Amino acid sequence: MNIQNIRLDKIASVLKNTKVGQVVKITNRIKPKIGIGVVVEALRSQDKYGEIELVGGRLSKIRKGDVIAGVFGERKALEGIVGHVPKIVSSGDTLQILNLGGLIGSAVSWNKDVIGTPLPVKFLGAIISENKILDIDDFTFRDTEEFSQSVPMIVVLGTAMSTGKTTVATELIHILAHQKKLKVCAAKLTGVAAQRDILGMKDAGAYEVLSFLDFGLTSTINQKEAVVPAAKAILNTLNMSKPDVIVAELGDGIIGWYGVDKLLAHKDFVRAVSFVIACAHDLVGAVGVTEILKKANLKVDFFAGPVSNNTAGSDYLKAEFGIPAEDVRDSSSILIQTLMEKKVIGL
Repeated sequence: MNIQNIRLDKIASVLKNTKVGQVVKITNRIKPKIGIGVVVEALRSQDKYGEIELVGGRLSKIRKGDVIAGVFGERKALEGIVGHVPKIVSSGDTLQILNLGGLIGSAVSWNKDVIGTPLPVKFLGAIISENKILDIDDFTFRDTEEFSQSVPMIVVLGTAMSTGKTTVATELIHILAHQKKLKVCAAKLTGVAAQRDILGMKDAGAYEVLSFLDFGLTSTINQKEAVVPAAKAILNTLNMSKPDVIVAELGDGIIGWYGVDKLLAHKDFVRAVSFVIACAHDLVGAVGVTEILKKANLKVDFFAGPVSNNTAGSDYLKAEFGIPAEDVRDSSSILIQTLMEKKVIGL
């Protein structure tokens, strides 16, 4: 195994649970797979999608020549990049940064309005840790039990990415923690690894926040068999903190590549859900999410996101479906009233 030492300029947040330091050992003899820690060199800087999220959560501009530690992973984002782990890779090969959290792979398609072009990087090698190639699955929590009895769980889901799910989740966490004085734990159960949403939940007042990354998944793409065990472990771990309520966000949309459908098809998960907030862009999406959840024996308790930005949407949803809606950025009184009426939280 050809090993060399290399000094890092940036360590991506996807490696937050590892012990990667500023100087690491790397090898260029690897069999690529999801979860392997890798080192790359930035081939240019760019204004659009030209930052990386560091382990502390801060965004840092990428400059040409920066040596960056990330992780091989996959992504399929409608408003982002589609990329996969290459089957073979050699030192000097050109790859791309697939997301802010530091997933590295081969980009095959992307939303040109949002991304421009993915930032290219040169593959330098895989990280050696404790005499073997670093795999983030070796730095995760472990849980093998079935779903434990859950405290009330509020699930925030949506018809797609960028429908306001994290905004709703963080606003709700803040209200429950600061106004209602509840002990709130939070989770992100599906999506792609990045700390921005996790830190936003912590900043809003969550006592503890966990995501699928804490259980060895760089993303929940093509990980359908792992999505439920990871969610189970997350919720069991959070329940050990004895919160009053858990707010769980399902990243991406209920239809797509991220395994949300697998969770919604799992009877134990569905049983653990106390309240569903659905975020949609428009009324067609709102109708769609209502029908899809019905098939999973779930119902929408509240609508948020762009469909509720004014009374054109909220009045229609209330009149036609009897489901309340509100722009929680302006007011949360209807949401809190609905949560109390359904006895998810106390008066």
